[in-house]
Parts: sequence; C-alpha cells; structure tokens
Amino acid sequence: MIPNIVQFRFLIILLILSAFHLLLPGQALAALMDRVVAEVNGEIITLSELEEEMATMGEDFLRDVPPGEREHTSNEARRQILSGMIDRLLVKQQANRRGIYVGDREVDAALDQIMEENGLSEEEFARELERAGASVAGYRQHLRSEILQSRLLNVEIRERIVIPETRIRRYYEDNYVDDGEDEQGYHILQIGFTWPDDADDQARAEARSRAVEARDQVVAGADFRKLARQLSELPSASVGGDLGVFKKEEMAAEMQRHIPELEPGELTPVLEMARSYQFFKLHPGGDLLYEDAREEIREKLYNQALEERFEKWVESLRKDAYIRIML
Repeated sequence: MIPNIVQFRFLIILLILSAFHLLLPGQALAALMDRVVAEVNGEIITLSELEEEMATMGEDFLRDVPPGEREHTSNEARRQILSGMIDRLLVKQQANRRGIYVGDREVDAALDQIMEENGLSEEEFARELERAGASVAGYRQHLRSEILQSRLLNVEIRERIVIPETRIRRYYEDNYVDDGEDEQGYHILQIGFTWPDDADDQARAEARSRAVEARDQVVAGADFRKLARQLSELPSASVGGDLGVFKKEEMAAEMQRHIPELEPGELTPVLEMARSYQFFKLHPGGDLLYEDAREEIREKLYNQALEERFEKWVESLRKDAYIRIML
C-alpha cells in the first residue's frame, strides 16, 4: 500500500531527524530545538540561556515602571542582557585564542567561597538560585566567565594601567579639600546588609544582626575599609565602603539626622535604610589628610580606568567579530 502524501512527508521528517541525531551530539541537537537569538563567530546563544539570565533580575526592576511602559522596559533589559552575554562570549573566545583556561577546580573553589561567605550549604544555595529562576549549572557557567574575564584582563589591560601621582593629587584637591563654602562637606564610609523584597521578618532580623556584628568589629578596632570589602552587601563594598564627599542636603533623610552630629572617625548607630541595615563612618572632607586618602583615591581612579579600557577593548573585539542578532 502506497502511503498518502501526509504520511510520506512525516516519514521524511523522521528520517532527517534521525540522521541529525546520529551526526550531532545531544547538546547540539537540543540547541536546534531551542530558538537561536544570537550568533557570535559561529557560536550561538539560545533563547533559553537568555531567559535564564533574565530570570536572575527578578520582577523588581519593573516595579516602579508604569504599566504602559513595562513591555518596552522588559524588551530593552533583554537586549542589554543579550549584549552582555555576547561580550562574555567574545571574551571567552579571546581567552581560547590566548590559551587561557579556567578549570572545574577553580570554579569549585570560587563557589565554595561564595557559599561560605553567605553562610549557605549546597542545598540552600541551590534553592536560592531556583527561587531566582536560575540553576547551579548556569551560575557555575557565569562564575567561570567572570574568572576567565578577570584573568584575561590581567593580560590584556590591568598591567598597562598606571595612575600618576599628579592625577591622584589633583583628584584629592578637587574632591577632598574644603572649598571654603559655608556648608561643610562630609566624607562618608558605609557598610550595609540587605534583604530581598519578599523577605520575612526573620530575614530582616538576620540582616540587622549582621550589621550590628560588623559595627561591633569596627568598634573593637577592625579596619573599616577592609571590613567593608569583606562583609558589606552594598555596591560600595568594592571600594572599601567609600561613598565620597556629600553635603548635608545631598544625604538621605536618615543620614541627615545622624551624620552631622558625628565627630571625625565616629560611627552612626545601625540605621534602617531602603531594604538594608547600614551604619556610617565620618571623615570631614577637608580634614582627611592626603596620605590617608591617597590609596583609596588611587583605587577609585584605577577602577574607573579599568572600566573605560575594558569597554574600548570589548568594542574592538566586536568590530573584528561576526555577530548576528536574531532577537
């Protein structure tokens, strides 16, 4: 009996899929079943990979967006995340060309350190990732990319950055010396501990407990900037908790109530801020000696130069690459 035309087409499709299954490894076959959103020098980024990256943002970034603008904002965020994924893939490809490799043991060590710093077991860490819409495998891949990028930056960029003493001195004079205005500037250092939007009372209490413990360590003599780098959960941690110099009217209301009352070197109590518990240390801007400020200024200027050089370097990689976006 001759099969009808529908059955015949179905048999052809089965034969084609079977042939691909024999020729391609399972991962490549799975990629064919997923939508491709970008191709970078022959390597692909799939929709599922992009959606997993999106999931780590949660819904918070849309909370203050008017309903009529949420779709546009979400699409723009998706394009920005995809751009970052393309950059990471370009970095990975450049590392391969340079013979730079990150092994599983290095990823394991970095992951163990992250879990230890956050006081989480493997099971708890996996649950936190799952709540954020991510997976351990995906996080490991992201961590591997971060280590690879850092190592590649050492070769391509870091060693070429030099911050002249004259530039450090000029920055100090522009930002740390009292300019003679009536309103004094306050040089503020910060340590803080956060909680997620959906946190219960226990999570908030734990954040406050971490803040109180950190403050007690500073009172006992621990170096504030070093402790900020080690413990603080705020963006300023990377620069030792340094927020720079503020005038009173530039501060948040809770800071205005406490910081002007401090003497140089004193701490505020632990304060409840937006989704965090924080405490602050004060140095009046004009009273901070150059010798005391020099290293933190150098680090700040170095990080700025690193970010600028990295953006230019990645842009050069993009110019020499074949990139096709299908989002």
